[in-house]
Amino acid sequence: MLQDDSMTCTQAHSDPSLSLDYCGLEHCKSGHRYGPLVRSLFVLHVVISGKGKFVHRGRTWELSGGSMFLLPPGEETLYMADEKDPWYYCWIGFRGELANGILRRIGFSSERPVVTVRETEPLEQGIRALIRYPEMKAEDALMRQGLLYQLFAEMVRLCNRSEGAVGLTEEVSYSAYALTYFRNHFREKIRIAQVAEKIGISRSYLMRIVKEETGVSPQEYLIRLRMTHGVHYLLHTNLDIQEVARNCGYEDGLAFSKAFKSRFGMNPTDFRNIKDDQRIEELLQHFSIQRTLDTM
Repeated sequence: MLQDDSMTCTQAHSDPSLSLDYCGLEHCKSGHRYGPLVRSLFVLHVVISGKGKFVHRGRTWELSGGSMFLLPPGEETLYMADEKDPWYYCWIGFRGELANGILRRIGFSSERPVVTVRETEPLEQGIRALIRYPEMKAEDALMRQGLLYQLFAEMVRLCNRSEGAVGLTEEVSYSAYALTYFRNHFREKIRIAQVAEKIGISRSYLMRIVKEETGVSPQEYLIRLRMTHGVHYLLHTNLDIQEVARNCGYEDGLAFSKAFKSRFGMNPTDFRNIKDDQRIEELLQHFSIQRTLDTM
């Protein structure tokens, strides 16, 4: 492949709402293929010119300039350049709590990993703009974050979306604010109605947009956030249960133990004493809880 330019962000998890891992542009050689491969994040390609094939879930798409295809995390995909007219594409790799909602607004879904775009030049230029800020300093990180949102807004504007898909609206900002507020204040007493009032929207509207972005209600999101921190402290520190409780938003050890047992079927002390790592992972996966705070 003839790689025009690319960038990798080693601090990709600085903003859990939406973060860029890498991006780039490539002129591919005839017949070049990538995969089958499973990725841990979303990778979105924009085909600028040329042709190629994309294979996902046993289906094959013949793509050309003006196509966008999405590689979902945790799913095997394969794509290859045409032998006679190999494609030139640009791509971004990203993750975050807002990713699914933004992709839906562009027109992607689990059954629709390919969408078309009316023109590709603004998207190519948007990715070139991201590449101009490769350094790890704070100003570059902020520029990348802003440019990433602009790029997605352009995709929403330019894509032929399926019926029911909506553009990037204030809902993304409202839900992003709410999720950030929960992450920053989960140790405090939080009432959903008060958060909605602080944002300036109704409680029911807040509940709807948070569920659209995360798949769960605000209350459940808050519980999972607290439990994730509780699990982290139990597995990675020697803090007593009372201190763990205070560090993850509970008034005392009894309240935390009651909530923990309600979720996991055992008290925090018994959980801390489990020696089988596989058993711990099974429990955490079953209840959608993280083992560490790396992506919190």
